[in-house]
Amino acid sequence: MTFALLALRIVVLFVAISAGRTSEPTDDLARFAEIRQQDGVPYRDFPVEYAPIETLIVRIGVSADPEATAARVAVLAFAADIAIWLALRLGWGARPADRYLWIGAPLLVFIYTRFDLVPVALAAWGAMFATRGSERAGGATMAAAALTKLWPAVLFPAFFVAGRKRAFAWAVLVGGGLVAAWLAVGGVTGLTDVLTFRHATGWEVESTVGTVVWIATGGPIRNEGGAPRIGSVSTEASLALLAVLAGLLVAIWVTAMRRKRAAFGAASVAAVAALLVCSSVFSLQYAAWLLPWAAVAWVEGDRGHFWMVASIELFTAILFIVYEPQRVALAQTLLVGRSLMVIALPVLWLLGERYRPSSNAPVRADGSVTGNRQTNR
Repeated sequence: MTFALLALRIVVLFVAISAGRTSEPTDDLARFAEIRQQDGVPYRDFPVEYAPIETLIVRIGVSADPEATAARVAVLAFAADIAIWLALRLGWGARPADRYLWIGAPLLVFIYTRFDLVPVALAAWGAMFATRGSERAGGATMAAAALTKLWPAVLFPAFFVAGRKRAFAWAVLVGGGLVAAWLAVGGVTGLTDVLTFRHATGWEVESTVGTVVWIATGGPIRNEGGAPRIGSVSTEASLALLAVLAGLLVAIWVTAMRRKRAAFGAASVAAVAALLVCSSVFSLQYAAWLLPWAAVAWVEGDRGHFWMVASIELFTAILFIVYEPQRVALAQTLLVGRSLMVIALPVLWLLGERYRPSSNAPVRADGSVTGNRQTNR
């Protein structure tokens, strides 16, 4: 099965490269080519909605030619996909690595045209390094993930929960240094450009709130900041969602400390899901952010989180395939279903007080579960 799933990814890679020669570039690929061709320094001389490391990769690694850009992004996404599998295999064993391959398979219908597996790979390797005792490398790699896409920052507390305080300190130190360098180059404007997706004002229709607004109002939908948006996000709504997110993250990580469970499993699934629920943007590819932590949750015994994430990935793939203007009702129904499942992830973590005995047992390097109560390594 492992060989078949890896072979499938090789086939998808060649299909993605071939499709890039004959089809119109996606919005993301077109935006990458646009940034690549801009003169001047990103953030300072022209606005960019991507975090610094992603922007650096785009400036160096893509091409003004759409076909070449599509091929390079496909190769990068494939390499990141395999890197995630390797990180899970090295850190938690063969079983979670194989579970990752198959729950991530539905996203193969489009994920090799997106950049999002790269920060997932960096975050997975950061978690793996720390789990295996390389705390400096783990913290620095997780910080690099957060400066590639901002979302891995919600995983920083996992180091502390896991008893890897040096990794936490390195994540904060390296992350702070990278942010300082970013501010030195682009100023505060560069930071706000990323946080607001070039000062977009609407709800993305695929976000939790945006879907509700879409159903309630029916539109109009406009393209803003590289995403289909609707309505307007007020300052009050932004602050309310930020407060809800902060409260959820504190509750999730405090609960993880109390339960003395592996930090990079169900607790990380819940933390990333909380961010997705409270964000004004939840593009289809963001579902990939949940994958490695769900695979680790499987061997912890948190099967509910694993199956919920597997369902989210399947819903996401179906959404990508079926969404067309004449199928609005179907798309809205699927988006509501996906939102409810994502909301369920932190709720399941916070309210799930009872576990089978196996769920509290530590995971060996080969993926098997011991009979003793889990301790922080």
